[in-house]
Amino acid sequence: MKKLLFSVAASFALTIFGPATSVYGDGAIVGLMSEEDTLVLDQFDARREAAIAAAMEVADQISTGVLRQVLAGEVLSFEDSYDPSGDWRCRYIKLGGNPALTVYGWFSCRIFDDGAGWVIQKIDGSQRTMGRLYNMPREQLLYLGAIHYAYEVPIWFGDDPTRNQLALLSRLDDGRMRLEFPAPWVESEFDILELAP
Repeated sequence: MKKLLFSVAASFALTIFGPATSVYGDGAIVGLMSEEDTLVLDQFDARREAAIAAAMEVADQISTGVLRQVLAGEVLSFEDSYDPSGDWRCRYIKLGGNPALTVYGWFSCRIFDDGAGWVIQKIDGSQRTMGRLYNMPREQLLYLGAIHYAYEVPIWFGDDPTRNQLALLSRLDDGRMRLEFPAPWVESEFDILELAP
C-alpha cells in the first residue's frame, strides 16, 4: 500500500493513503494545500468549540435545539466495509458571525466513487460544493472541495484557490454524517453540513 505523509503541524499530521482500489482520493491533491489550510486544520477543535459556544447563546430555542440534535450521536470509524455511496438529504447549519446561528432547510447531496475515490456533491440549492475524501489517522475523513453556485459548472479543490473548501467528515451511530467546515467561504465562522439517509 502506497503512503504519502503530509505534515500539517506538529499536533495535526495527516496520513493519506493511495492504493488504486481505495475509495479515498489518491493523495496527490494534498500538495495543493496551502500553509493557511494546514493551520486551519490544526485549529479545527478550537474553532469548532468557539463557534458552538456562540451559537448556543442564541435566543431561538428551536434553532439551538436543532443544533443540539445535529451534534448528538457517537462517532464511528470509517471501516473498509462501510460504503456511503448513494443519495443523502443534507442541510447546512451556519455558526458564528451575524447571525450566530442559521439552520437551513433540506437539500440533496450525493456520494459516489468516480474511480479515483469517494466524492461528495451537494447537487441543489444556490450554493453547492463538490470534493474528494481522504483518509486520516483520526476517525474522520478529510474533505477537500470547492464551492460553486447553481449556475456554474462544479470545480475541484485547487482549480480556483478562492473557492477552496476543507472539512472533516464524521460518521455517526444513527446513520447520519457530519461534514464540518472550520473556515467557511462566506457568511459564518464554522459550518456543518448534516447528511441524513
